Amino acid sequence: MKQLISVIGIIMIATMTLSNNVISAQQKSLDKALTVIETRYRKASFAADFYQESTLKAMDMTDTAIGHALFKWPGMMYWTYEKPEKQFIITNGDDLWIYRPSDNQVMKGKSPDYFGRGKGGSFLTDIGLLRSSFDISWANKDDPNVPKTKAALKVILLVPHKKHPDFDKLYLIFHPKTGDIKEIVTLNAYNDRTRIQFTNVKFNQSIKDNTFSFSIPDGTDVVHLEQ
Repeated sequence: MKQLISVIGIIMIATMTLSNNVISAQQKSLDKALTVIETRYRKASFAADFYQESTLKAMDMTDTAIGHALFKWPGMMYWTYEKPEKQFIITNGDDLWIYRPSDNQVMKGKSPDYFGRGKGGSFLTDIGLLRSSFDISWANKDDPNVPKTKAALKVILLVPHKKHPDFDKLYLIFHPKTGDIKEIVTLNAYNDRTRIQFTNVKFNQSIKDNTFSFSIPDGTDVVHLEQ
């Protein structure tokens, strides 16, 4: 009996050691991947075309959009939606404007209220938000929210420290050698999903800060988001 207990103990120790080694290897590979991403996007200014796919789970409805976006550290973004209709989402990191010309309306508010801690792709303008604001792990290959990608790409799952119904999970699909983020997928608490694919990405762009401000056209209705 003592020999049996001893053998069982050795097996348990060996299993725990192997498990710890696997976790350690995964953590090291994850840290390496994050470092590559951070190096690529640290204080970056870049432009990209995007394709966006938004799905409302409860209504089983999916909308698509295409456009162009500008990003600049820290916190500045300019999203131009070309189709299905013209729309602009602009922030200088503090103020936010959402302009819909066809509605003759501008929604104005504060960027931190709208984008939160990394919400809506805002982490792309301050890559340090990844480690400070999220629990990070490799995404499970069987996760139904992970889109089918090229074999060379990897997927990281990020869960925000601060829970919010509008922002539950974030997936980064990226190239492990370059750190280029090819897609982002976000989910809210209702399992609604937004998928954004980036193409024609151009780094080291000379973009002036005043690009990320907006002059409201005369006669445009203004809606204050905080109201």
